[in-house]
Amino acid sequence: MLLYPNRTLYLGIDAPPGVFHYPVIRTERIDSSELREALGIWDRCTHAIFTSKNGVRHWPGNFHGKQTVAIGETTAKEIGGRGASAPWIAPEATQEGVAALLATLDLDGAFLLYPRSKLARPFLAEYLKAENLSHYGFDLYDTVFQRPEPVPELADFDEIIFTSSSTVHAFFQIFSSVPRRIALTSIGPITKKTLEEYFFARI
Repeated sequence: MLLYPNRTLYLGIDAPPGVFHYPVIRTERIDSSELREALGIWDRCTHAIFTSKNGVRHWPGNFHGKQTVAIGETTAKEIGGRGASAPWIAPEATQEGVAALLATLDLDGAFLLYPRSKLARPFLAEYLKAENLSHYGFDLYDTVFQRPEPVPELADFDEIIFTSSSTVHAFFQIFSSVPRRIALTSIGPITKKTLEEYFFARI
């Protein structure tokens, strides 16, 4: 990863220091009957599963007395910032990693809340059903494309960082191609796969 100050184009929502931040997505909470139902049953929930920091940010309930499961360190830090006790952290920051963690926990009598992105992959939801784990899963937030102005010139950068599959799709709604000299960095295996599939589909 190059991370040259101001020569790295960062597409995610929260940018680290020393990069040029160009967020091509934002998230919005979905105020739905499912959310109201989730808040209504929150007291009955023993565990909450969060597969992104955005899920933590958009969850309007408190975390008092709940066991939490985080997909990775960033999500765990966000949970800690809400005053929750230290969460369990998946060994790999993917839905498969979360499932692997759940398989090691004693969930006898547990009732899990799974607030997720509207664009979430179905793997974890299908796992919870297949394992007959008592849970309530629902779409808490949506990921929305945006095109901030002014649009930067790609020639000004040495590296582009993609933080999710959504940033890959959004980026190519704005830019038709990428100069070959620019390094493309993907955060996480799912983002990497999406980026590779995008280019493979256009060969």
